[in-house]
Amino acid sequence: MPKMVTRFQPLGRGTSTRTGASLLDLAREVDVSVESICGGTGKCGKCRVLAATGAKHLSPVNESENAALTAEEIGMGVRLACQARVVVEGDIVVDIPELSRRGHHRLLASGIEPEIELAPAVGKILLRIPPATLSDIRADDDRLLELLHSEAAVTANIAQGVHQLLPNAVRESSWEATVTLFRGEELIRIDPGDTTGSLLGVAVDIGTTKVVAYLVDLVTGGVVGTESQPNPQIPFGEDVMSRITYATRNRDGLMKLNEAVVGSVNSLIARCCAGAGKDPTDVLEVVIVGNTAMHHIFFGITPQHLAQAPYAPAVRTSLTVDPGHLGVDIYPFGKVSSLPNIAGFVGADAIAVLLSSGLYQDDEIGMMIDIGTNTEIIAGNRERLIACSCASGPAFEGAHIKHGMRAASGAIERVWIDVGTNDVHLRTVDDAPARGICGSGIVDALSEMFRSGILSDSGKMLPSDWSDRVREGVDGKREFVLASAAEAEAAVDLTITQNDVQEIQLAKAAIFTGVSTLMTKLGIACSDLKRVYAAGAFGTYVDATSAITIGMYPDIPPEHIRFVGNAAGSGARMALKSTKIRDLADRLSKRVEYIELAGEKDFQAEFAKAMFLPHRDADRFPSVMRQRPAEKR
Repeated sequence: MPKMVTRFQPLGRGTSTRTGASLLDLAREVDVSVESICGGTGKCGKCRVLAATGAKHLSPVNESENAALTAEEIGMGVRLACQARVVVEGDIVVDIPELSRRGHHRLLASGIEPEIELAPAVGKILLRIPPATLSDIRADDDRLLELLHSEAAVTANIAQGVHQLLPNAVRESSWEATVTLFRGEELIRIDPGDTTGSLLGVAVDIGTTKVVAYLVDLVTGGVVGTESQPNPQIPFGEDVMSRITYATRNRDGLMKLNEAVVGSVNSLIARCCAGAGKDPTDVLEVVIVGNTAMHHIFFGITPQHLAQAPYAPAVRTSLTVDPGHLGVDIYPFGKVSSLPNIAGFVGADAIAVLLSSGLYQDDEIGMMIDIGTNTEIIAGNRERLIACSCASGPAFEGAHIKHGMRAASGAIERVWIDVGTNDVHLRTVDDAPARGICGSGIVDALSEMFRSGILSDSGKMLPSDWSDRVREGVDGKREFVLASAAEAEAAVDLTITQNDVQEIQLAKAAIFTGVSTLMTKLGIACSDLKRVYAAGAFGTYVDATSAITIGMYPDIPPEHIRFVGNAAGSGARMALKSTKIRDLADRLSKRVEYIELAGEKDFQAEFAKAMFLPHRDADRFPSVMRQRPAEKR
């Protein structure tokens, strides 16, 4: 009997139809990229596909699909790939529209990095070992360790497995050999001859959206290779909570997430090494940073309890493990290390940003904000540091936004409204035809609509006497047309809906609630903040004035905001290059005070005030943006 096949167009890839599997599951099996921001829960509505043939083999349309799809779409055969499951085996052809495909999207790898003194955890020493003779028949390990102690004042243990390399290594170059020590205590490698000029490590930032690896020459401190790619866990859930849910609800969920990210790290290391003419076995140490959930998943630690009150992580302290334990493909007796976490969802990446930004040593009070699906905020100075995390959600990545998408080619990233001419000016990623709107564009759009009087301070879309772009949508609520189908070269008009406005209000309110809570704890007003470090890709590309206008950033002059890029990656490189920095990281992780916003008695009241544009607490946080300017730039 011939096998029944599910085939995905336009790629033409097919896989065996399997009862119980969703179309999203089958697409993943043949590496067909389908947008799935909510991790397959049916909430985001981004995985729209068309069951061109074989629809009868699929489960009936369910409540999630009825909520996400229009009656017209359902009538055409449109389904949510995560919800449509095979109930009867048969041949199925699935068309994936362009908006449902995950294409290349812009990633940010660079960031500020202050100069530091090189003092890596791995170091090499060249030894000229007295050869064995009939009158000196000491074993090779005794001979080596005694010389190491007498000449370098180092007392070290030989790592398990290195003994196998010892006999040939000391004899191949006439008893001249180079030993590699980890933190001066463990001998992890021995090579024949002088290899002191080669000392490589890799720093990795595991973000929720991206993974970035940096190949670093630990002799000079220079970066000799950088590679990045989208986090391969995205198909399992766009945001942290979706992935934790996947890991806990599926028997092999944690294993799949772990294998995905470890595989990504291995791929990036291999690409970095290939570009530099090196081999992954030349890499002696990898230093990892990421939020608490990404950290736990990488190390194979269940993140389950991060999603449950009191949200305590399993591990705060820094870790160092053997690469074989994790399946990391570097020198087999090397090390894989991490920076410490702080608490809750404020993880090793926040410590890395703290290190590279220098906030911890500032005399004046400042703030660090790393916006993502989970936003980390640290405020203070050298005297006191206080942190929190905000569940800002994936709206800035395009989830729950009608025409939302990530910062891929064709995404609207800048919006300007000319009130005098009724013109809307747009800029897209790669200057490609507009096909959706990404986070920075959404923030711009709301800021311009508020500035132009199209939005009230409560976020209500108002009828406009100057713009015919405000109209009634199919749901009976108002929407604002950014670009008509003809202007955007799209199938439909690209709009900002009233629901979109509310989603961004919720996201920015979560962030500003964190901001206001930390300022209250420190007893300061916005005017006391002398600098805000905006970290991460979103923080780099969003317009500061727009973010302040809608009340996402603190109300400070825009020039006081410093964009620090991928500061988490910078902090990881600093830790790779210096044990002093790692020791500092350990001290900082204990020193930073953590505030769990959910436990704050005024949380709901603060959140409600922050829902307004820019917010409704003018006495405590007087807005520098209260007067709507005639021109934004």
